[in-house]
Amino acid sequence: MATSELKTNDPGIDPATGEYRVIGPGQTFRSVTEKISRIVLTPHTPLGWFALFGIGGAVATMLLVAVTWLFLVGVGIWAISQPVAWGFAIINFVWWIASAMRAR
Repeated sequence: MATSELKTNDPGIDPATGEYRVIGPGQTFRSVTEKISRIVLTPHTPLGWFALFGIGGAVATMLLVAVTWLFLVGVGIWAISQPVAWGFAIINFVWWIASAMRAR
């Protein structure tokens, strides 16, 4: 069989151009674009989305403030006033590293 015969029998080939179809039959580039953009460009964003976005932003801001305070003041904010109390930070670190290694 010649390659020209294979191309004409292949349903993925456009008979008018002889090239592979990029989109399905009955679709146009405009219809595909409108279908995709309809999902993204909705005219109304639900209020719940804004509420959750605000809560997430507030939590992220609190995290940033807490980490900045930790770096400026030090681990004394954990009420570590004795050298032995460093054991909590070290054991916590080792615990999470070990957990991460087991998860792999």
